[in-house]
Amino acid sequence: MSDGEAALQRLKEREEVLQICYWYEGEGLGPTLDADAVLPFMASDPDLVREVFGLLVADGDLVPAARGYAFTDAGKKKAARLFADTFTEFQLGAHGECTAGCCDEDAAEPCEHQHHHAHPGHGHVHG
Repeated sequence: MSDGEAALQRLKEREEVLQICYWYEGEGLGPTLDADAVLPFMASDPDLVREVFGLLVADGDLVPAARGYAFTDAGKKKAARLFADTFTEFQLGAHGECTAGCCDEDAAEPCEHQHHHAHPGHGHVHG
């Protein structure tokens, strides 16, 4: 692997670790993580993942904590953005589907609000 390929791999690993940490915390599984906690969610070399945690500390995204690492404010914002960029298209409803969570498919009465939803790749909203 060339130096450029190795640097790209470390960047991808950084982003993946940040997203896993964000998801992990969002699921209420704890505010701190270490390499052993994220390894089951990654197909990566354990030594590289441990190195990535050190790089994320050097970048200012994580700080050492009692049982691993915790987000800095900037790191959590970055992780949230990365997570949203990666998973937004999976969270959008189908055309005409209520994504507000207030409609029941089996309800006798239709939902009273207008259904606004974005179409991935189109950059516009239909109502």
